[in-house]
Amino acid sequence: MSAHVTAPVARPDMEPALAIVWERLQQQFALHQRSAPFWSAYQGLQQDLVRQHPHDHVRLCNAMAGLAERLGAVEHAQLLAGRHAGSTPR
Repeated sequence: MSAHVTAPVARPDMEPALAIVWERLQQQFALHQRSAPFWSAYQGLQQDLVRQHPHDHVRLCNAMAGLAERLGAVEHAQLLAGRHAGSTPR
């Protein structure tokens, strides 16, 4: 039995592509927290998302960054260039 157990985070209402990413990010974060294996998994999920949705990649990648922030992987997500580039509000 693990000494450190992370409670599951309730899934926010979201579109199906992001819902799948959200579930996988939660699993990876529970296993690895902020370590390199989490970020490797994050990058793999992001690449899959971009391949599946090439015309909406900026919005989806920014949404993914927000999910990482919601998990506590980062304090303030860094967003890609676009209308709302920058970081999430403090």
